Amino acid sequence: MDTSKNPSRSRPLSANVKRLMRLARASPQNSDVVKVGRVFTVRDLAYCEKQGRLFMEAASMCLSMRDFAPRYMTSQIAGIFDTYFSTSNRVGNNDFFELLRMPVLLKSPEAVVEALYWIDDIIERAGEDTNKSLLISKAYEAETLRLPPALKGLPAEPNRNVDELAYAYWLGYIYRCECLMHEESSRMVYGAFTEEIMREAYRKLLESPMGQNDLSDSALEICAELDRFLVEKLWPEKKKQQRRRQKKELERAPAVQPENRSD
Repeated sequence: MDTSKNPSRSRPLSANVKRLMRLARASPQNSDVVKVGRVFTVRDLAYCEKQGRLFMEAASMCLSMRDFAPRYMTSQIAGIFDTYFSTSNRVGNNDFFELLRMPVLLKSPEAVVEALYWIDDIIERAGEDTNKSLLISKAYEAETLRLPPALKGLPAEPNRNVDELAYAYWLGYIYRCECLMHEESSRMVYGAFTEEIMREAYRKLLESPMGQNDLSDSALEICAELDRFLVEKLWPEKKKQQRRRQKKELERAPAVQPENRSD
């Protein structure tokens, strides 16, 4: 079966991964689940803010979050950020620079966005049997860095839509908060909360009293609400839909006729 190169259509989370994610978000009423309290530090909030600024930079470049969020959250760059921002991976040492091999990316959020699309452009044009990591490394060493086609057609003027910029910052911030809360990868978090789900959650947040609070003060509560929605509503509804589809497929399947046997 062919797999799409579109990151927003990456393979779904496995049943076991979903089980672990569900346990991590188990409701307080479930006494059988051991809950590890995570105390957020100033450094954690700084990481959330850093990713929020990255998403806002993408929005200011007139990139749609519907495209950017899945592209970033399932990318190699996000995986590196997961390692760097994780509390279990010796945060703050030079491993990040060694992994990235492109220190220029740390200079500005815009550089990260451009590198993301540059890497995707190389991978899209690579053959199926090509070593993608080696190809990217060679392209960088050969200094063939060029503006990817996806960025060439962007308007020269930056996006001045304050509402969209605010949403982009919130989106990046909360995605990183979810990753840190549960020590999950960006891909896992995006597999649970797609951009469409997050956009609707943001709309409802703005209509609630909590929408007036500072994000740094309410981020953990926002994530807790998202987790409850995921475990109590979203996943059960998806399971019901799957069962309904399976039932319809069985009903459409032709009945198997018994073989006629002659003595």
